[in-house]
Amino acid sequence: MSVTKAVVMFIVSICATIGYAIPVEAPKRSVVSSSLSGGVSYLLYLLIIEMNGSASFGAFLAAFLMGVLGEFFSRRYKMPATIFIMPPLITLVPGGGMYYMMSYLIQDNMDLFLREAVDTFSIAVALSLGIVTSGLFSKSLRSFRRRSLRHNKLYFYESREDKIASERSVEK
Repeated sequence: MSVTKAVVMFIVSICATIGYAIPVEAPKRSVVSSSLSGGVSYLLYLLIIEMNGSASFGAFLAAFLMGVLGEFFSRRYKMPATIFIMPPLITLVPGGGMYYMMSYLIQDNMDLFLREAVDTFSIAVALSLGIVTSGLFSKSLRSFRRRSLRHNKLYFYESREDKIASERSVEK
């Protein structure tokens, strides 16, 4: 993929994300973050397809990245993660696949209809699995950090109490 094409697709995906965020009345301070998330995720999707990867695998990884960025921005701006995940998702929804699938069905071309239906639904499932996986990843990372901090805090206080107890025994 050429640099020019990557820049153009990045800009177009940012515009598409903004174009969806405005009608659904996303908060103004979330639009820039979610549009950058959409641009980066779409570039990852294009990069995977360019490396001869499947569209559904690319959609999964792009949705995972989108979800991770959405969780990050939600903590940073103290807003729900959905605000940062839904607008960029529009750039990855297989709308063209749905159109061609229905077109082949109307034309009574069942072979092409089934092929397009499988591709479209696999991309849609990959998108949902990527977002769910990123949410689970975020929650497990948070719980690991809490347990780790709690353990370190207890260790710190135990060693401090031991130090105080040893100082008292020396004084006696």
